[in-house]
Amino acid sequence: MPNAVRHAFKWVLSLGVGALFVWLAFDEWPIDHLLVGGLRLEQGYLATDEWRVSIVTLGLYFLTLVSMHVFRVWRWQPLMKPLANVDFWTLNRVCSVGFMAVFLLPMRLGELVRPALISTEVNVRRSPALATIVVERVVDGIMVAGFLAVALLFMPQGNTTSYLEIRLGTYLALSIFAGAVVTLVLMFAFRRQVTEAVKTLTARMSGRRWAVRLGGFVERFLMGLSIFPDVPNILWFFLLSFFYWFSNGIGLYLLAQGFEVSSANGFVGFDVPLLGAFAMMSTIVVGMMIPNAPANVGSFWYFLLKPIELYGVLPGNPAALAYALTVWSLQLLQLLIFGGWFIIRGQVSFGRAFAIGGAFQGEEEPGT
Repeated sequence: MPNAVRHAFKWVLSLGVGALFVWLAFDEWPIDHLLVGGLRLEQGYLATDEWRVSIVTLGLYFLTLVSMHVFRVWRWQPLMKPLANVDFWTLNRVCSVGFMAVFLLPMRLGELVRPALISTEVNVRRSPALATIVVERVVDGIMVAGFLAVALLFMPQGNTTSYLEIRLGTYLALSIFAGAVVTLVLMFAFRRQVTEAVKTLTARMSGRRWAVRLGGFVERFLMGLSIFPDVPNILWFFLLSFFYWFSNGIGLYLLAQGFEVSSANGFVGFDVPLLGAFAMMSTIVVGMMIPNAPANVGSFWYFLLKPIELYGVLPGNPAALAYALTVWSLQLLQLLIFGGWFIIRGQVSFGRAFAIGGAFQGEEEPGT
């Protein structure tokens, strides 16, 4: 199938998924009351007649996004160390554009951007760099599913349907990511046997370009898994990953404290506990296992709001939808600012960063 057709299919599928979750989100959390009375600044709040949020809280949440970015960039360093010693600022330039691409592009296509860009900066091939991204994603899945499993022990179970959906998603995510960890470890432990098996397979298909490429890709990919026996680096990666996800949960909690909804007694807060914020963070990640739409439209809001129903914030609450859209908007803004900075200054080529269709076909030499 030609590349253009494959990419068109991915875009159409992702747009369909996005449309489905936009409908699900707005069906459960209607948008018609979102801006009742108009959006205005009022005594240090961004407010409507139905809800308001503290301007100070918005600033604090953005600072947590900056903290998340630092830990997210930094934690790639120990994963890359067995392949190359890359300084933080080079990683920051590559990751800023790469993270933006992951959020904006459908079907997780943006995950290919970082390996493609880092190969132009240092002496690392794309395939082993991609292996570090796979390790990163698998560990993320295990970590956030673990957060959600702990949260489940203390979650209220008033909304039985939502609770059961979250529990099912948690068990599914834990199973999938635990299986992925075992697979990666076995691939590394038996890398010689895997390499030989692939060589034998491709030898029987001699003359076919894709077979040659597959053999080279697998061999270089296995090289990228060399983090596994490197105990100091992998422990450092785990610690930085914990700080990254902890910053994420703290940020969601702080922002939730700044949101208030109109009631007969004036504006009152959500009263979502810290554990509930970590549950929201985790359900977003579990939800992203479904092929995502461009910019995670629809699915981001839908999965973020799923746990909040368990804390007495009823579907249809306009403040809850405003909260979800604010989280999404500020995360998108942070990614656009950080990634766009390097593209506008010409330090990263926009065309090169997003020309990922053939990023792993005919792989270039590193540093070119």
